[in-house]
Amino acid sequence: MKYISYKIVAILAITALSGCSDASLDKLPQDQISSSTFWTNETEARLALTACYKYIDLSISLYYDTAYDDAASDNAYAQYPWEGPATDLGAGNINASLERGYKVRYTAIRQFNYFLDNVGKTPMNEDLKKRFIAEAKVLRAMTYFELARNFGAVPLLKNLYSDPIETAVIPTPEADVIAFVLSELTSVADQLPVNYAGGKNNETGRITTGAAWAIKARVELQYGKYSEAAASAKHVMGMGYNLFRVSALSAKDVESDYSNFLTFANVAEKEKFYKGMASYEQQFWANNENNSEVVLAVQKITNSSYEFGNSLNTLFLPNDTGGWSSITPTVELVNAYWDKNGNPFTPPTAAQRASNYNNGAPNAAYYDEFKNRDTRLYASILFPSNPWDNFDSGYVFQWGKGGNNNSKTGYNFRKVVDPASLSNTWDGAQDIQLIRYAEILLTYAEAKNEASGPDATIYAALNDIRDRAGMPAVDPIVYGTKVKLRELIRNERRIELAGEGQRFHDIRRWNIASSVMKTIYDITNGKAQERTWEDKFIKMPYPQSAIDHNPNLKDAQAAKGY
Repeated sequence: MKYISYKIVAILAITALSGCSDASLDKLPQDQISSSTFWTNETEARLALTACYKYIDLSISLYYDTAYDDAASDNAYAQYPWEGPATDLGAGNINASLERGYKVRYTAIRQFNYFLDNVGKTPMNEDLKKRFIAEAKVLRAMTYFELARNFGAVPLLKNLYSDPIETAVIPTPEADVIAFVLSELTSVADQLPVNYAGGKNNETGRITTGAAWAIKARVELQYGKYSEAAASAKHVMGMGYNLFRVSALSAKDVESDYSNFLTFANVAEKEKFYKGMASYEQQFWANNENNSEVVLAVQKITNSSYEFGNSLNTLFLPNDTGGWSSITPTVELVNAYWDKNGNPFTPPTAAQRASNYNNGAPNAAYYDEFKNRDTRLYASILFPSNPWDNFDSGYVFQWGKGGNNNSKTGYNFRKVVDPASLSNTWDGAQDIQLIRYAEILLTYAEAKNEASGPDATIYAALNDIRDRAGMPAVDPIVYGTKVKLRELIRNERRIELAGEGQRFHDIRRWNIASSVMKTIYDITNGKAQERTWEDKFIKMPYPQSAIDHNPNLKDAQAAKGY
């Protein structure tokens, strides 16, 4: 069951705040909130705060879900430009005509500031009021973090302005915005509960102390504050989160036949593979939502109105399963999955791959490319001849090249898709996980390695992730230096978090975008998308509409090279 229904509460809040009497209509338009007649009790304050949660997914990413950020990186391709800017972002068609969430995030900040400016006068329990304020401050900090890492210098509005557009505000330097973000998170993180009980007050899905510390760690990692990021992540690691693992395999879990791709030395090794695959894949399913790995998630439900569910199944799946193939993995992502022994994978040449695929009639050499690879490849990617019996008994993915709503790269995602939601592909019930414990472990490993080099705690964090997937432990001899361990950590982060929106910013903070944002090809070596890169793409341009409203953005835009 889900507990926060953001849109419903937002409507209720506006209705309650605007009032229904003739007198109130004389004073205020019906779509505005009256500060003089609202804020009279805890219920009204709770309504206003819950309305703020409408923006929680927009605070992290936009355009249905975080997967579109991956589609603007070397991990994936978005084939439909009308669904959002990811197609143009990936291609390098980046200019002020693109809207990467600038306006809607300031709409969110206005909502947060309105709440923070008014909740103090509400007669209610002071401890609960302090918690409400902490939640709103974390939501605002998340939003400013996304604005800063996307756009650089941005107007920093700490209080409500009378003009919704906030014209004539000079942008604050990026470093100062981030200093404010970290200060806010530090000041309120420990004022939040470890968890919520749910129930009549719609608590599940709200910001916890773990979520606040996790966001802080993400900010610190993004800006190279490695010692601080390691400490914040370590703090979260002591809060009782655990990686999701299935305790036992069902008959359905072992139905898919991988004998073409995997060799097992014994029964125990086979069980380890299937358990690893089920554990990794099923953590995202609706039946397992709010499990011990989830640090922060957008709550979703199926209600047949396309308002409160997610669109993951439609965006990821191919036409023969009811999907649109909106976001599809690249060959480069498929190559990033190492072998089952933990060694880097050496892919065939593009020409050899095309020859092996043999126009849809794969030869024996084709299967070699997918033999004995990382378990997460089989759980994340639909590649031609990959079985998927959890979707439908006997189903084997075959690429319909050129067909309507089929992949342009030759692959589709199966990760985060819940087979139970396939009857309504545009209204899935599974939550969208914004932060999970695996990211915390990866943040700790990367930050600790960058701060002080390899140690046993880093290997332990990485091995927890790898063991869950049925993969071997990291070899501390092979990966005994900071440089070698960095190579492994970055690849581990790429495949563990594939499709979750992290790669767009990772390639920028690692300063590798210029070497990886290359033209992408399908498995027949046909061009899927021409891509170009310029260094100014590290930061996004302000949308022209924002500059038109605020001329103070012009100089900052020029300083970014746009």
